[in-house]
Amino acid sequence: MKKSKTTIATLVMMLFTSSLSYLQAQELDPYQFFPAHVGDHWEYTRAGPAQIYTVVRDSIDSKDSSKYLFYDPPVWRGANYRIDKNFNVFNAPAYDNRHFYKLDANIGDSWIVRAGDRQAAKVLDISQMYVFGKLTTVKTIGFYTLAPGDTVINENSRLDYWEKLAYGFGLISSEDGATQPYLLRGCRINGVTYGTVGVEVEPQNIPFEFVLYQNYPNPFNPTTVIGYKLPVTGYVTLRVLNLLGREIVTLVNKEELAGKHEVKFDGSGLASGIYFYQLITGKTTKTMKMILQK
Repeated sequence: MKKSKTTIATLVMMLFTSSLSYLQAQELDPYQFFPAHVGDHWEYTRAGPAQIYTVVRDSIDSKDSSKYLFYDPPVWRGANYRIDKNFNVFNAPAYDNRHFYKLDANIGDSWIVRAGDRQAAKVLDISQMYVFGKLTTVKTIGFYTLAPGDTVINENSRLDYWEKLAYGFGLISSEDGATQPYLLRGCRINGVTYGTVGVEVEPQNIPFEFVLYQNYPNPFNPTTVIGYKLPVTGYVTLRVLNLLGREIVTLVNKEELAGKHEVKFDGSGLASGIYFYQLITGKTTKTMKMILQK
């Protein structure tokens, strides 16, 4: 009898959790993962000057109700994006027409981005995180190159990069784990400003040497040493990421003196594979790859 009551309680809890997840999902408007109001504005940072985009006008296709978005800067022909009534987002529809996003996709859902180039995408994760101090839902989408002859993502596919779409904000980051991440520093959505917008960033002509060294040994099992050199005293964050760009551990998160530093990383509890370590200072982010081989 006790076992039966426990089973019933478990089933009730599972049904409650499932219903709650369903209701939460129903409350989200998929289009809000890709805001599209005239005047919406985004500013991104990477190596070099900030990249700035603004929706300057839109139009509706009377045939299928698709919405065309025209940005500043524009693409060389036609609209920058097309969003159809099934929550699909296409880039440069008059020219490239890559199927970038399925805004209503769930974890594990995948689609072909561009068949001729063997490009496909897949939702890797949906989670809650803070964006400019606001708790919201974020979808992580991986972009892959398929192996010759394949039509779906499988173990032979190569993950090239991943992007994060935040509900109410749109694209907040694009990373490949090797180069400096493409990160949203600020935006203006439907008249509300978040983060840093409209501020000129001084050129990074730093006459000092900032270095993130290759870990040694590499490959390693299970420990390795990560070294870096700071030109000036400042706040430093050193973190380890997995292949999906999710943080595994923060090794350093404090102010450090100028000079050379070394940190030991122990991967005993991790599976063999490729990982990345990323060093972040006030004006610089550097990322390098390391291999754990057990």
